[in-house]
Amino acid sequence: MRSLPGPGTAERAGTPVAVAARAATAVSLAAAAAVVLGEVTAGWGDLAWLPLVAGLLLGLPHGAVDHLVPAYRLRWGTARLAAFALGYAAVATVAWLLFRAAPGPALAVFVLLSAWHFGTGETAFADLRAGRPVRRAVLPAAVLGGLVLLVPLARGAEEAAPVVAAVVPGSDGTLPPGMGTVVLAVVLPAAAALALALLLETRWTEAAEVGALAVLVLVAPPLAAFGVYFGCWHSVRHTARVLAEDPANAPDLAAGRLGPPLRRFAVAAAPPTAAVLAVLALLWSAAGGWRGLVATDLPLLAALTVPHALVVAWLDRAAGRGTVPRAASAAPVPTRRS
Repeated sequence: MRSLPGPGTAERAGTPVAVAARAATAVSLAAAAAVVLGEVTAGWGDLAWLPLVAGLLLGLPHGAVDHLVPAYRLRWGTARLAAFALGYAAVATVAWLLFRAAPGPALAVFVLLSAWHFGTGETAFADLRAGRPVRRAVLPAAVLGGLVLLVPLARGAEEAAPVVAAVVPGSDGTLPPGMGTVVLAVVLPAAAALALALLLETRWTEAAEVGALAVLVLVAPPLAAFGVYFGCWHSVRHTARVLAEDPANAPDLAAGRLGPPLRRFAVAAAPPTAAVLAVLALLWSAAGGWRGLVATDLPLLAALTVPHALVVAWLDRAAGRGTVPRAASAAPVPTRRS
């Protein structure tokens, strides 16, 4: 399995990308450990839906400033920024309409798109954290995406069936016979092989993270595992990337200050997040419980995922050309005082 070179100068020098990435790494690992510890010590039982719903809500803001990311890199003005935001909303609307028109095929496409988005998010984050240009790592991305999404779906097929049945009218929500077994038989050995390959290249952090994700999806209840991954792992790491993209954050991140960048992000993300939360509040009032909320919310999340994944793919491509975020390029080079 082909992988990439080891850590580079960005991680050692403490660039804005690395500063935000280290904080995101600590948060994500701590959250995953907390959910696993909760299962081992007391068991989540009937409360496994709490990490799921909490994770879905916590993850909402991470894509709320997607419309600003191209502006950070391309120095767009207000008119282009507004046009891009309208285009983003148009793509999400079309995706929602397609999901409502053909929920079965749309759900299958959504699952595959999400798995790929999660997997490439992991490999891109690891590259940026280590100071490497973002590279296409097809096999590692496919393995990681399968691990964090397909394995919980396979393990939690019974719990997810009512939700799937509500999303896809006329279906019973169950997986085809044997599919869950096939997923586990393929993804888990592939994840073990990926972890071994990373260990052999002395990429200790990445190998440990593959192990941590495997423990999370195999020990924690499937719904809880996905909730904590989405809200406290994937979303937090994407937010770290966005913080490093904003040129206004350069001085603070270069000095190791995360508070002001996080406040700027919160202010920018608040209006879109509030709009989505308002829609979710209306859905909740008519949902009749958490399963109904997730089933009603799924087409909305799928619709938002499509333009979000496109923006992230563009960002990965830009980073793969060796261009650094403007925050990183604008940051002063730290000097060491004796």
